[in-house]
Amino acid sequence: MYTPPPLPFPIFSLLIRYGISFLILAMLVRAIAMMFRVDERNAFIRFLARLTDPFIEPARRIIGQLGVLDLSFFITWFMLTLIQALLLQAMPAGW
Repeated sequence: MYTPPPLPFPIFSLLIRYGISFLILAMLVRAIAMMFRVDERNAFIRFLARLTDPFIEPARRIIGQLGVLDLSFFITWFMLTLIQALLLQAMPAGW
């Protein structure tokens, strides 16, 4: 007989996996929009900026900008991917 897993724990795994992946996707879309110089007054771009700025700004303050190249997106992407992998590995099996 099938018994479903305890409810709250798989939710944590899904939130970590898909929440951080959504944030990384939002950063990617924002970086592409910046590359193609999409108007920053666009409501969708403002939404992405409000969503991703709390994660990108600390890296931007530390690293700065190297001319046209903004490494803060890459550093933030790397850190979020690392945090996601570490959190998912630290969870017990079945969570």
